[in-house]
Amino acid sequence: MGFFYFDESIQEKAGFIVGAFVYSKYDITPVVFDALAEAGLVPTVDEFKSGARMAANPEQAKARAFLRGLLMEVKTGIVVIPAADRPRLGNEALAGLAKILSAHTLANEPHHVFVDESIAVDISSMQAFRSGIGSVCEVHLDQDSRTIGGIQLADLAAHSMGVMLLEQQGLLRKMVKAGENSGYDPDLDIELGFELWASLRYSFFKAPQPKPGSVPDDPVGTLVFDVENFGLYVAQSCDEALRRSAIERFGECYLGCIH
Repeated sequence: MGFFYFDESIQEKAGFIVGAFVYSKYDITPVVFDALAEAGLVPTVDEFKSGARMAANPEQAKARAFLRGLLMEVKTGIVVIPAADRPRLGNEALAGLAKILSAHTLANEPHHVFVDESIAVDISSMQAFRSGIGSVCEVHLDQDSRTIGGIQLADLAAHSMGVMLLEQQGLLRKMVKAGENSGYDPDLDIELGFELWASLRYSFFKAPQPKPGSVPDDPVGTLVFDVENFGLYVAQSCDEALRRSAIERFGECYLGCIH
C-alpha cells in the first residue's frame, strides 16, 4: 500500500503551475501532524501554508523547518503545466501519476491518492486513468489539507519547486544565509533556489543508480540521475521555453557532494 498526496503552486505572472506528488509507503499525515504540534500549531485546525509570511509567523517558520526535513524521507514527483491550463491541472496530474507508476513499477500494489480541494478531474480523464495503470489507485478528490496532512507536505514541495523554476527562468533572484548545519559558513549568502534544490534533490523520483562502470571514466556521471523520464511530467501544452526550463531545472539530479 502506498500513499500519494498532490498540491500545486500557481505562478500566474510567470505563466506556469508546478504540481507536486509526495509519495510515502505509509500514511504520512500523522507524522505531519506531529510536526505541526511540535511547531506550536493545532493539527486539523491550523495548517502549514507555504505562502504565509514566515517573518511574521514563527510557528509557520518552525513548521516549515520540520516539514523540509520530512521531505527528505519521501519521494516527490513533478508536474508542470501552463497557467492558462489551470482547469486541466487535475487531468494532467493523473497523466503525471501514470508516468510515475509506470516508471517505478508501482502499479504492482494499491495506492491511495489524495488531491487538494479545487483541483478537478473530468470524467473521461478519470475513466482513462482507472482503466489503465491507475486501476490500482483509489483517488480521493477535493480533500481538505487541514485534515489530510500529507497535502501540506505536497504544498511545501510544490512551492519550493515553483521558486526553483522561477529562478531558472531568470524571474527571481533571492539570496539567503546558508545557516547552521548546511556544510557552509552559516553567514554565506547562497541563492534560494540552490538551498531548496539541496534539500529536495534526494526525494525526487529518479532512475536507479547506474551500475559501476556503466559511465566509464566519468565519476561525476555516476552521480547524475535521470528525473525527466522517472519523476517529471511536462504537459504537451507547455511552450518550448517553459518545457526547456522545466527540463533544465528538474530533468537531472546530481547526488554527489556539493560542499
